[in-house]
Amino acid sequence: MSARATATEIPVNTCACGNCHEQVGPKAIYRPGHDAAHVSYLLQALVNSYADGQPVTKAVINGLAKELPSEPLRAKFHRAAARLVAKHEANARETK
Repeated sequence: MSARATATEIPVNTCACGNCHEQVGPKAIYRPGHDAAHVSYLLQALVNSYADGQPVTKAVINGLAKELPSEPLRAKFHRAAARLVAKHEANARETK
């Protein structure tokens, strides 16, 4: 058996961003920049919930955060979600 690996022997993963379905290397989770895109897609789900009149609770935010593969990305998502909720609440107070 040859010591050289062929292209079919190298394990390939699919990008975890949920949008592109592109292949990544054996040790990668995302294509470059797609980790931030994954956070943005999850934030868009929160925006869509507000637009549909559904409440955005901590349980909803935590459920979406579980889709992210690392603690730093989950922390980034939680910070962005907190800003989004604060902005939505401020806009709701202004319209009253």
